[in-house]
Amino acid sequence: MISAPRRRRSPPWFGAETRRALVAGLAVAALAFAAGWPYWRDHAAAAAVSLVGTAGIAVVGALLATGARTRRTGLLFVAASLCWALNWLASWDTGPGPLLSPYAQADFYLALAAGVLLYPAGRLEYAADRIWTVFACAVLWGCPTALWVTSRPEWAAFRGRHVWWPAPFPDHAVFRVVLEVSAVLYIVLALSFAVVLLLRLPKMSRMRRAVTLPVTVALAFVGISAALTQRPIMEESISLDALLEVYAIQGAVVALVPLALLATGLRTRLAELAVAGRMLRLTAPPSVERVRDALRDVLHDPTLQLWFWAPAEEVYVDTAGRPVAGLDDGDPGGPDPGDPPEEGAGRWRRRVETAAGEPLAIVELAGALRDHGSLVEAALEAGGRALETARLQSNVQAGLEQVRSAYGRLLRAETVERERLARDLHDGAQQRLLALGAMLATLEALAVDPAVKDHARDCRKELMAALAELRALAHEVQPALLVQDGLGPALEVVAERLGTRVLLEVTGERYSREIESALYSVLCEALSYAVDRARATRVTVRVRPDGHRLVAEVSDDGERPGGQPGAVPDGLAGMAGRIRALRGHMEVDGDPTRGTTVRMVLPCE
Repeated sequence: MISAPRRRRSPPWFGAETRRALVAGLAVAALAFAAGWPYWRDHAAAAAVSLVGTAGIAVVGALLATGARTRRTGLLFVAASLCWALNWLASWDTGPGPLLSPYAQADFYLALAAGVLLYPAGRLEYAADRIWTVFACAVLWGCPTALWVTSRPEWAAFRGRHVWWPAPFPDHAVFRVVLEVSAVLYIVLALSFAVVLLLRLPKMSRMRRAVTLPVTVALAFVGISAALTQRPIMEESISLDALLEVYAIQGAVVALVPLALLATGLRTRLAELAVAGRMLRLTAPPSVERVRDALRDVLHDPTLQLWFWAPAEEVYVDTAGRPVAGLDDGDPGGPDPGDPPEEGAGRWRRRVETAAGEPLAIVELAGALRDHGSLVEAALEAGGRALETARLQSNVQAGLEQVRSAYGRLLRAETVERERLARDLHDGAQQRLLALGAMLATLEALAVDPAVKDHARDCRKELMAALAELRALAHEVQPALLVQDGLGPALEVVAERLGTRVLLEVTGERYSREIESALYSVLCEALSYAVDRARATRVTVRVRPDGHRLVAEVSDDGERPGGQPGAVPDGLAGMAGRIRALRGHMEVDGDPTRGTTVRMVLPCE
């Protein structure tokens, strides 16, 4: 018995992860409210802005922490929100809060900056990122330490009666120098961070740049604003209200970071919806090449490859239907939760399955697309029906490819058999007939009876005629010139026997014996057709290489008997089959006024 489905009590987007993120945001906001209560009770507007910004960073961090590749960024953002909440302990002006506040503020900026540098790959990818992080740790931890070591609490805006401030080496002059140096270092740190962010952009792929650019601009603005607003409080004997006012301004500016991440998330989602729509448009009507080109277009990866599963052959085939080995290692799910490869390095094979869990296809993408797994999933899901239709077409192509391969094997076997038969005729039957002719000549010379002598002479003449016919047959089976010297010399012998003016323009390059044997046969057929059927008085044969192809043309000035223009005449149908068996194609062009041209193209890689 199947129970009825439970009724959903919340919208689909408000799942457990979203609820946990909101709880984390509220908890951090409550902590910040308690830590800064002495200041918030007189500054409600600053409290609202700062608490919303702090909670926003915590919410965004908790959501990012649920992703495999953004987990570290999310945890750092949550830590940053906690540090910013603890930063407001300075408002109590008592206990260890004033001493902890500068470290909490420093850790906030450090965690926030490191989280952005880790986003979205999950690690510090570039040397500049790692160098800046070490420099930031030294500055953001060293400067607060130098301040409380060389000052008294009242010099740093804290005048409470129970402030815990060790101050082992208070010196007013040294404290002023520390303030100046710290102010300069903060500005240098902020500007260098902006430079590091800008240097990362050209090294990123187009899709990753679109994701990180809003966050990069927002945090660069936050860092520079923090450095500039920090400068006025780097003065001795500043009031606590002025110090906390700067903190409130910085908290308001920091709210730009969660807003930028929210905008990035919305943009990514809109991109996924746009990808789905474009896939549906680009794959109508679906075909193997159209589906592959659509995926290349929507994912901005011109190197994308697509292979379909052929269940009858139990192998993956390419878009032409040819089997492809070594494709059993496709990733069945999303991006690998482990550390990703370097940007743009390597390839990512994504296995696609049907709704029933059966193999459908394998998509090979650039390694950088691992960071955009949701976009890839949206494209594959939108093109699912087109992929299934294209798989059926590829299976038909695979069947045709098997037939073509079998025909090609027959042609290769025929070529080998022709060579064997020609060799047997030359080394066996011809040699025996020559020996018999020599014996008849001897008999003719030694015979005394004129009747015997005449009879031996007649037998030798018939034998020589038979030997000539046998040599012609051996030449037709596999001419020795074709094996030894190639197409040009072999076709010259054929042209001499035709009795028609034949112009030969044949390349001297050599090719595989299957190609040379098949091309020789079809060219002989084309010449015979031009002379016997078209009654040509002039024939031109051109054979030339064209990149990875071999192009052969036979042009004549004869009449074209019957047939539609462009159609292969009946007399040349056998030629077309041999050419297709070698993965080539044949075209026929002509009319009664300018003769006929037969053009054959063969791959010769």
